Amino acid sequence: MRRSIYLLLFCLMGATTAFAQTEPEQNRTGRYFIQLQNGETYYANKLQYKSPIFKSNHFLLDDSIKINPSFVNVYENDEGFFARIDRGSSYDAFAKRVLDGPRIDKYYTSRTVYDNGYGYSPYGYGYGGYSPFGFGAGSSRRRIYFFSKDNGPLYELNYNNLSEVLSDNAASMALLNKHKRSRLVNTGVSIVGAGLLAAGAISSINTSQGGDGGGFRVSPAMYAGAGVLGLQFVVNLFQKDKLTQAMEVYNYQLKQ
Repeated sequence: MRRSIYLLLFCLMGATTAFAQTEPEQNRTGRYFIQLQNGETYYANKLQYKSPIFKSNHFLLDDSIKINPSFVNVYENDEGFFARIDRGSSYDAFAKRVLDGPRIDKYYTSRTVYDNGYGYSPYGYGYGGYSPFGFGAGSSRRRIYFFSKDNGPLYELNYNNLSEVLSDNAASMALLNKHKRSRLVNTGVSIVGAGLLAAGAISSINTSQGGDGGGFRVSPAMYAGAGVLGLQFVVNLFQKDKLTQAMEVYNYQLKQ
């Protein structure tokens, strides 16, 4: 009798364990998912970000469940995979993945940047300075890129950050060093071009004020400066992004 009771209890425990193991798989229904910062995950066949005018922002799952975006860590919908880069509940608090591993992922988001005004910087929001035309005289929408390694936190995409995580790959580091040299050359060319333009402008003004009756004459130095800067723009336009190449090589060699 006692052996029968033990056997019955053992079977019940086995059934309970089996149910606990299969329940998460049964809950994995839906094409998309949203993961909260506490690790809790929800699945849905329809996942939208809503920003109504008179109500708070929220994610809407299958037209029925609402989730506050400030609680969300990552999510995936029909637009792609997104990860959090900032606090808050705005759409810009998340960046879209454009390069998927297996170890290095690349993300981007678009931000409105105000010239001489109040806008976004990688370190937060702040006033950029006085403008004679008022607050935020000009603005533009710019892409800001990030990356992560092994599904870790996101960092701003630049030479210093990448060189730390790609240091164990010689081919990637070679591309990063090419990027660094190219930046130094671009800085030098920009200084030369701007210097020629400034010198040409001063020379043109002085010649015009000489009163020789010839009117305003453009100094050849201005043409030279404009030519240098224009040539630099064209060259940079057709250069490949060495930072992205370094990440791609890192992932490719890992696959090999």
